[in-house]
Amino acid sequence: MTPVPIPHSAQEIADDLTRRIGAGEFPRGARLPTYDALAVEYGSARRTVARAVDALKARGIVVGVPGSGTYVAEA
Repeated sequence: MTPVPIPHSAQEIADDLTRRIGAGEFPRGARLPTYDALAVEYGSARRTVARAVDALKARGIVVGVPGSGTYVAEA
């Protein structure tokens, strides 16, 4: 039986994405997975992922490109 993912809060997701970006898993300029893919990965609702990514955007860690996706900020 496949284990059921434990849902994560927006803050936990934002913290983990920040850690992963810092570790080089998502280098500068890299596109993040879609909200849907991150929701599955974290076992959370898409809206929770959106709140997490919005927090990273507010901190200048990632940028959204309409019609293209979310990318790790260049600087």
